[in-house]
Amino acid sequence: MVGALVLLVCVASGPVEPLPRIAVRRTAGEPGAFYVRATGARFVPRGFNHTVLEDGHGWHATFNEGTYDAEAMDAALAEMASLGANAIRVWAWGVQKEGGFTGAPDARGLNAAYMANFVDFLRRATRHGIYVIPILDEVPHNAHYDDVAVRGSASGDNAQVTGYNRQYLARGPIAAKRAAAADFVRYVKKADAGLLHTILGWALANEAFVNHTEGPFCLTKGTVTTANGRTYDMADKDQRQACYDDGIEYWANELASAIKAVDLQALVTAGMWTADAHGREPYNGLIPDDRDARRPPRPSVLAGAGCELDFLDVHIYPWGGTSKVRRDAHERDAVITSGTPAIVGEYGVFKRNTIEEARTMLGEMLEQAYAMGYAGDLHWIWDLRHVEGQTWSAVEQGLGEYVMEVPLGTSGVSQPNSSG
Repeated sequence: MVGALVLLVCVASGPVEPLPRIAVRRTAGEPGAFYVRATGARFVPRGFNHTVLEDGHGWHATFNEGTYDAEAMDAALAEMASLGANAIRVWAWGVQKEGGFTGAPDARGLNAAYMANFVDFLRRATRHGIYVIPILDEVPHNAHYDDVAVRGSASGDNAQVTGYNRQYLARGPIAAKRAAAADFVRYVKKADAGLLHTILGWALANEAFVNHTEGPFCLTKGTVTTANGRTYDMADKDQRQACYDDGIEYWANELASAIKAVDLQALVTAGMWTADAHGREPYNGLIPDDRDARRPPRPSVLAGAGCELDFLDVHIYPWGGTSKVRRDAHERDAVITSGTPAIVGEYGVFKRNTIEEARTMLGEMLEQAYAMGYAGDLHWIWDLRHVEGQTWSAVEQGLGEYVMEVPLGTSGVSQPNSSG
């Protein structure tokens, strides 16, 4: 019996026929879109977010040694595909410890066992015709990547950039993440270059944000120089906003260029929610207030002409208890002007609403988003039924089937896995 199981896993992990490569079409003044590179046919990514948490309730550990379950993953992919899904969003970087992607603290690179799990997953996703958005979240830590960070900091890191904000505005953490992102893509390419076709887009963060309670944004006077080498006056609202806008663009470009140096045709994105989540306008100067300290980037910045991201990954939830999607908070006019595609990378409804209310709200969110020119969607979440305070899972009460069948109104998309 054990021998048969080993044979099954080996067969499932063998070579696969590559999926058609996906590209983006950007036309200034029109909503951007995805298309099949070989044929030019339109591609509409639709599907689900999926994760497995450490010990059922901790941080993301989907591909960690001892957590990754190849057969359970295959079953989930098969069920998603049966509903018409053609895309899945997962944490490629999660819990960092001995069984995680960075391995033990003294490791000098990526954890080979972890990477074997991730490659196995990509092969299974390919077999089911499902494209993947892997999330390269936060900053890698082990002996090697910490050394890279130290060397990066030596070229000039400002001590006024503190805490969580360092990953976006300090040279050391950006250098470490740049090195690890390139290593990660290179590992997949070496294992099976055809699997790079399965990557719809590398997400540089699950949800990018800085905190106004940490430096430099907790400062109300004085100047600060960030990773891009520019200096900003923290007493000036416009310069505070520019500090964030310029900084997040620099961060995105550094990481995107590292990935594209390994795979020239790679698409790169970053997850984010919008300023209306906490009752703010997109342009706000990051002036500290008594609301949630987390500040998302502006969509117009990450869709701007100077940014190397290929598409936006925007998250929609019922902010303020309503399913209304605010066009101004999403800066849709500016994003459409740029021609940058955007997907709804997460959308969900929490269980304080009934399942009937959830269905209605989810449908309303999608209809509004597609009417605004969004080019795809991935529901949050496939299955976190056991986690208190989570949204309704797709596997509950036929919700996954429901969202995949929502008519998408003026978008012209009628089939869940439309490709033309």
